[in-house]
Amino acid sequence: MTTDPFSTVSSELPRDQWGRPLITPPEGGEPVAYQRVTTFVGALEDTYHLNLWSQRMVVLGMAARRDLQLAALAISDPNDRYAKRNLNDIAKQAKDAAAGSAKATIGTALHSYTERIDKGEPLGNVPEEYVPDLNAYRAITEGLESVGIEGFCVNDGLRVGGSYDRIYRFTQEFLAAYEARHGKRLMTPDGDLVEPGDALIGDVKTGNIDLGMGKICMQLGTYANSEDYDHTVGRRTPLLGNPSREWGVVVHLPAGAGAARLVWADIASGWTVASTLARGVHDWRKRKDLAHDFASLTVTKAPEASLVDLIRAAPSYDALVALYAQNASSWTPGLTALASTRKKELGAA
Repeated sequence: MTTDPFSTVSSELPRDQWGRPLITPPEGGEPVAYQRVTTFVGALEDTYHLNLWSQRMVVLGMAARRDLQLAALAISDPNDRYAKRNLNDIAKQAKDAAAGSAKATIGTALHSYTERIDKGEPLGNVPEEYVPDLNAYRAITEGLESVGIEGFCVNDGLRVGGSYDRIYRFTQEFLAAYEARHGKRLMTPDGDLVEPGDALIGDVKTGNIDLGMGKICMQLGTYANSEDYDHTVGRRTPLLGNPSREWGVVVHLPAGAGAARLVWADIASGWTVASTLARGVHDWRKRKDLAHDFASLTVTKAPEASLVDLIRAAPSYDALVALYAQNASSWTPGLTALASTRKKELGAA
């Protein structure tokens, strides 16, 4: 029996060799590569402190791993392209050795558990030390309805695409519990009353968010101004729940703390920056018309004189003797004959 190659469509979003999502244009046709939202807004991210942290991890990892020290010392030319690749790998291993990737791994796992919670799926085995984290997530999000989980969306104007963590919708239960606990109704930072049914783009973060809120707001703002995308048919639809384009929410769940908090994210400001400054940075980087030659010159290096040429041009007998002393290890009978001829030309006795 022959399998129909058109009977099924992969559930995996197609991507190019650089991991960029391949998106069918709104007008149809062949899929084209869109930039990932995280990469797009990352053009404006301040990575100074992150880079310092990475350097510290590499130093600690190298100090702990004698094998990596030996591997680095064995590289004779660090500018060689293969050596650069090896050094990059050594640096990565050193960073990992200093637990540089441990927090990210833990964060990814907790993120997956929160997704199961919101889908109503069993968690399976959870290490005891992380049970308080998940209980905190349950408690802080109780009454928030997850109408969208890990949905993929695109913004065709910016030609970007990415997956949002959540679209949360406020329920009467959540708002009543908030009012009972805080003695006031829930309002956005700019004073608007939150009503049942209002929805927000949400992000679950397990690490420090203090230095990254700018990027988070740009990212969530871009998602809020995008459309859900179904790659199997290339169809775009409005985001589930029609989330706010003014405010988003970050569920901050620091790994191992057993605590959680909800943080308003100013995604209106984030969108303004992403759609103007970030777009401007990427457009600037694509410019190919910034340099213009108006003069050029190529100078070739004169070839060095050979020993034969130096003997023939020796200005004196002493110069011949000096040439012999400098090249005694490679001197040949032929050079001796040539030097003898030159000696006679110089009239040396």
